[in-house]
Amino acid sequence: MSLTIQNVVFACPGNTPESYDRGARPVANFYAELLGMEILREDWLVVGNESGVRLAFGDGPIDYQPPGWPGGGQQMHLDIAAPSTLGAQLLQDNGEWQVYADPIGHPFCLVPSDRAYIRRIVIDCPDPEALALFYSALLDRPLASRVVLAGEPELAFQRSTSPAPRWPDPAYPQQVHLDLSTTDVPAARAHALTVGAEPLQTGPHHHVFADPAGHPFCI
Repeated sequence: MSLTIQNVVFACPGNTPESYDRGARPVANFYAELLGMEILREDWLVVGNESGVRLAFGDGPIDYQPPGWPGGGQQMHLDIAAPSTLGAQLLQDNGEWQVYADPIGHPFCLVPSDRAYIRRIVIDCPDPEALALFYSALLDRPLASRVVLAGEPELAFQRSTSPAPRWPDPAYPQQVHLDLSTTDVPAARAHALTVGAEPLQTGPHHHVFADPAGHPFCI
């Protein structure tokens, strides 16, 4: 049994196909062009390549509000290498890398590169070292450092005092979450509980858990 990151799922304005054109579709098109990906699904907008982590859009409450980085409670973001910003809004210039906002306000970090790819998925939390150990055990990934897990893309953790999501409470919504895939769902669910995940919902097609910092993820 193994668990791998299949999708990084972004909350968008609206969560139905009828509302995609005002929220999910523009941001899906943006990331597809930025990363040289293609749209793989139209019923639930998913972009990706033949292999690797995919990005999905359209999940979240109708009254979605962007994180408002740096003061608005960012929960998770991508570190991206790419040759262009596609006109994304610059939030902060740190020299070697910059912080931008996508078309609906999710922040991402960008390093100029001839090749476009996702370098890291970065999760905000009160205790980065503890959360790194949790995900290392959950995903069976070795630690590259105290707060970074090896792999493609890397999974990294940074300290934050922002309020954690409390799924499914709409007053504390998740902005981004992970979908994990496995070939053995019962074993994966048992494993998640063993390493310290909190069960939130059991469904016919996926099961929702929270990590020790409150971030929901699906198996």
